[in-house]
Amino acid sequence: MSSPLTHSSARVLEFEALRELLRAYTASPLGQAKIAALTPSTDSSWINEQQELTGEVREFRRVGGRFDFSGLLDVTRLIEKARISGAALETTEIRDVLLLVDRAAEWHEIALHPPASMRTAWKRVGTLSASIPDFTEFLRHFRNKIEPDGTLEDRASPELARIRREIEKQRRGIQESLRDI
Repeated sequence: MSSPLTHSSARVLEFEALRELLRAYTASPLGQAKIAALTPSTDSSWINEQQELTGEVREFRRVGGRFDFSGLLDVTRLIEKARISGAALETTEIRDVLLLVDRAAEWHEIALHPPASMRTAWKRVGTLSASIPDFTEFLRHFRNKIEPDGTLEDRASPELARIRREIEKQRRGIQESLRDI
């Protein structure tokens, strides 16, 4: 991020109105937080980097490139919670982390293999995206184990599948007993 100005003409230049306009185009709480943190700057190298990034992303969009940023949450608190010995994340919290990780992995693939019809190279996007780790093994471990509503799939583990089969068997037995009575 750039170094903020101590005194600026942001009010006169309606910087807050610009920030509100940008915030209206964001599709996630994470993006809205990033926009809220924007401040005017005189750091010309940071400004040039942002202009180059914008140009590269505009080119990506021009050739039909798409990426869904909606619903991305800041999972920092959840990751900190998961680091606490003995603490456990709820399945809905794990689902939120997985959504962010899945989108990061998707963007990483896009950054590695941009559309061939792009006229410009991904110099800035590539540099920015290079720090995204490879989440393949992590995602493979959790794939198809958590439903969108946060419940665990029966196939999440063999033990869970066995327990749920046993519960269903007992439920049927109880219902048959009640019908007999």
